[in-house]
Amino acid sequence: MNLIKDDLLSYNEQVVNTMLQVNRSKEFKNYITKPANTPLEQINLVIALGRYMDLYKDYLSPENSHIIVSGIPGEGGRHYSSNSLKWDKIPQDFVSKFMNLSGQVQNRIHYYSSLDLFSESVPYDNYLFAVKPLMDASTDRMYGYVAVVMDEQNIYRKYKPYISDGIHISLISSDGTVLSSSNKKLISKKDMSLLSIATNTSVQHKGVWSDADDKQTYISYFLPEYNAYLVEEIDQLTAFASLYKISYEILKVVIFILLVSMLFVYSISRRITRPLNKLVKTMQASTGYNLKYHPLQEDGSYETNVLTKAYNRFITEINQYTDKLIYEQQERRKADLNALQMQINPHFLYNTLSSIKYLAKMNRTDQVDETINSLISMLQSTLGSTEDRVTVEQEIETLKHYVYIKQIRYGDQIGVHYEVEENCLQLLVPKLIIQPFVENAFFHAFPGYPSGNIHIFIRRQVEFLIIEVIDDGVGMSAIEDQVNERKQQHLSGIGINNVHSRIQLLFGSPYGVRIESEPGYGTAIRITLPILEKQELTQT
Repeated sequence: MNLIKDDLLSYNEQVVNTMLQVNRSKEFKNYITKPANTPLEQINLVIALGRYMDLYKDYLSPENSHIIVSGIPGEGGRHYSSNSLKWDKIPQDFVSKFMNLSGQVQNRIHYYSSLDLFSESVPYDNYLFAVKPLMDASTDRMYGYVAVVMDEQNIYRKYKPYISDGIHISLISSDGTVLSSSNKKLISKKDMSLLSIATNTSVQHKGVWSDADDKQTYISYFLPEYNAYLVEEIDQLTAFASLYKISYEILKVVIFILLVSMLFVYSISRRITRPLNKLVKTMQASTGYNLKYHPLQEDGSYETNVLTKAYNRFITEINQYTDKLIYEQQERRKADLNALQMQINPHFLYNTLSSIKYLAKMNRTDQVDETINSLISMLQSTLGSTEDRVTVEQEIETLKHYVYIKQIRYGDQIGVHYEVEENCLQLLVPKLIIQPFVENAFFHAFPGYPSGNIHIFIRRQVEFLIIEVIDDGVGMSAIEDQVNERKQQHLSGIGINNVHSRIQLLFGSPYGVRIESEPGYGTAIRITLPILEKQELTQT
């Protein structure tokens, strides 16, 4: 199809060159428009045109075609025909019928096919023609037109070598008129169904479309030079009948060879794998859930004995490594929890006791009692329990005690607000997962601010538990974040990186801590954890 398209474009170049040559020729213009009052003047016009034709005949004769140059009908102009024996009369409605669009002459080349164009002279079967108006360059006024009349065979010969049974090629204009076709009955007739197929294939299917139900394949290219589609219709069952037959024979041979090969391979493989069957059955008793040492009997062939020895050694090493890994993980988790419980800052205890002493001197016994109770509750939750996970409800309760102690010492200008969904209260979280971020907000979010707010949101989101700690403080940049992280570790000993690493150690990379902050707009901490019910903890 690309070769055909290139040939058609090359032929179009010949037609274009002919029309441009005529449009530039003053001899043609004089011949069809200049008045001739005497026979001598008319003869001079003919002689001048003849000389011009002899000089430029190679540029005025596209392959197997003829030209017609005519003045505007009805204005007394003349016409020229390179085949005057057939086309001595020029249709009077040529301009209005083939060059007008919405009342205006289109200054471009158009291709047409019409059965009745020369019915008044000599009908010409299966032909097409290209027309173009002749414009005066100085006034931009139309003074005539040029038409190149060509035998449809000129187009047909471009794609004839590629036609066979079940393959049809057509050139159909954008208005549905078939300009050329391997099916001669369609020429000069309108075929809107073929036009629809050509348009859809070219635009929606990028040039190639196959109809699996009808076993039809269509290839279509739009040729702007012809304002037409070059479309190829392929009936797969007819065009590829010989290939289908060959493929069927090949399929039978391939199936036969496969059967023979499978029988041969099966017999060979059985001889090789039979000694391994016993080894496989024994290995199946040792699964990933019960990877115990099951020694195998070394009573097979040499290859089987090598595999048996390797398997026994492999299982032994895995058991030893697994026991060691489990022990190390248990000890590491115990050490992490002990370290976390020992990270309650002594300064926090000193400051709390100083606050209690101050309240006692002021005879504020109710607040002394409440502060001591809050401190006892915090110490019980952090130091008194060896469990590394608590419920959200317990974590919030411990946090409230911490906030109460802070507000006793620094005042209640910094408000802490809790919004916890009811269905999250009994979910399990790592101990002391929220307190470091609230403490960081108390110390760094509101320097010089008369007041501020810290919001704590806890909610379920599909399979995640989302904890957010948001303050409306000064915010921080990336550098300030690093400084605050170092300061925070000095204040509480439980840094943000500590929390993030601890979460990923317990649950994996999808979970952890994300911080978003901007100077002047506050800081938002987002902690992502898995959904853990109490019974899940019991099972684990």
